[in-house]
Amino acid sequence: MFNLTWQQLTLLIAPWPLLASTAACYRALQRRLGAPRAYLLGFCFYWLFWCAALPLVLLGPQGVARLFWAVANPFGQPWWLGAFCLLGPPLVSLLAVFPRAVRRTTWQIVAVSAALALVNGTLEELLWRGTFIALFPQSLLLGQVYAAAGFALWHLAPQTIYPSRGPGGRWGLVAGTLFLGLLWSWVAGSTGTILYLAVAHIVVDFSALGWDVLFEG
Repeated sequence: MFNLTWQQLTLLIAPWPLLASTAACYRALQRRLGAPRAYLLGFCFYWLFWCAALPLVLLGPQGVARLFWAVANPFGQPWWLGAFCLLGPPLVSLLAVFPRAVRRTTWQIVAVSAALALVNGTLEELLWRGTFIALFPQSLLLGQVYAAAGFALWHLAPQTIYPSRGPGGRWGLVAGTLFLGLLWSWVAGSTGTILYLAVAHIVVDFSALGWDVLFEG
């Protein structure tokens, strides 16, 4: 376990400077640009540097591409557990979250939320599921549990601008994303692909229509 490659060591360290740098970026941008623009630009920094560039450096273009290959069994084994982990969150989001969110929105918010969900869902799966299971394929602790914890804690950073309005506030969101991260990390580890997880993540992100904050002010 302790005979780590530089890629593995870099990935294990990454969640902590990721959290620190993105939180600092959000705060600095907010002071200069105001909350809505800072929120979007902070995500752009997170997407480009951490979610896209880091996996490319650690895995290479071919390694990244392999994570999006289709597989015969998208659920892994046992299939019923994989089906619950993969399909449960997007179905709940579409049936319970989206109907409430869409009643108080506009077509502009729907369009922006769809576009940004496509970016966020794909790139977050690349970093938090794909890169971890690629570099730690045999380690449940590092490839799945640690990755899910990092994914959950990262959600503290954007909340320096817009704290969660959901149950439990900031830490309620962290707990929810930890649970989601554990489910999806298991699927990634069981199947070796993030193709279907990216689709599920996009649906979950879109269903909340959470990018309405960009239209404030």
